[in-house]
Amino acid sequence: MQDSTLRENIEIGVVIVAAIFAFLVMFFFAPKKGDGIKIDCTWSEISPDFTNEMRQACRQARAQNFQKDLQKPK
Repeated sequence: MQDSTLRENIEIGVVIVAAIFAFLVMFFFAPKKGDGIKIDCTWSEISPDFTNEMRQACRQARAQNFQKDLQKPK
């Protein structure tokens, strides 16, 4: 009888540790409220997963980066 309670206590302890670990992972790796959304624009023009708004945002970002590169002294 005592063996089954020890096993139950170990199972409960493992579940608690796993729940705490999952909470900490979500807390540290979830995006914060003030964080913006980062879009990887590598395949934006050919991927069907991108909306037209996302494609336009990628084009604008590429144009801004291109202008910054043109203004750098060589």
